[in-house]
Amino acid sequence: MFVDVHTHLTDKAFDVDRKDVIERSGCIALVNNGYTIQDNRETIALAKKFPLVKIALGLHPSETAVLSQKEIDAEIDWISKQKCIAIGEIGLDFTYEGQEKQIVSFRKLIELALKKDIPMIIHSRKAEKEVLDVLEEMKAKKVILHCFSGKVKLVERAEKLGYTFSVPPIVNHSQQFQDLVKKVSITKLLTETDAPFLSPKKGERNEPAYVQISVKKIAELKGMDPKEVENSIFANYQRLFF
Repeated sequence: MFVDVHTHLTDKAFDVDRKDVIERSGCIALVNNGYTIQDNRETIALAKKFPLVKIALGLHPSETAVLSQKEIDAEIDWISKQKCIAIGEIGLDFTYEGQEKQIVSFRKLIELALKKDIPMIIHSRKAEKEVLDVLEEMKAKKVILHCFSGKVKLVERAEKLGYTFSVPPIVNHSQQFQDLVKKVSITKLLTETDAPFLSPKKGERNEPAYVQISVKKIAELKGMDPKEVENSIFANYQRLFF
C-alpha cells in the first residue's frame, strides 16, 4: 500500500511511457500536483484516465511571482470549483523575485484549502521560516511539507504544529533527509517522489515506483520493519486525506 503524495506525471518526461509508469508504480495513490494554470487542467484530464491518479491543484511560487494578480485570482476561483483532494503545489520560493507577491497568493491558496478542509502541499525553498510563519498565523492544520530543507529548529517547530513531512527517494543518500527522518515521528511522515525530478539514480528520470526506496530507507533509519513503515505511511495518508 505505497503512496506518492507529490508527483508530476503530467510532465513531458513521461510522454513516451506515462501509462507504463503509472501501472508499474506499485502505489495505490499517486497525488499529481498541479503547479501552473495549464498543468492544473492536465492533472484533471490525467486523473480521468487513471483512477490511481489523485488531483491536487495549485500554483507554484514561480508562477505567482510572475502572473498578474488578476490571473492568479481567476485561477484560485477556478480551483475553488473543482474536485480535488489537496491544494498543491503551493508555497514560497525565495530563489524567485516577487516575494511579497508570492506571500499574498500563498495566503489566498491556504485560505482556499482551509475553506475546502483539505490538505495543502507546501513548497518552501529558501523560505522555510517564512512559510511556517504564514501557516501558523493562518492556523493551517492539514499541512504536508514537501522536501522540507529547514534547519533542525524549524523541523521541530513544524512537528509541534502538527505538520507532516513527505520524504523523497533521495533520502537514500541525503544526510539532510536522513536526519529529518530520524528526528520526526513515523506518524508525521509520508512518501513522495517529485517525479520526474529528484531522482535517486544519477542521470535517470525519477518515477513513483521509487517511493519503495524511501520506505526501505525510513525503515532502516528508524529500526522498523519495512512493512510496518509502509502501513504507517498509508495510515498517515488516510488520516490526512480522508
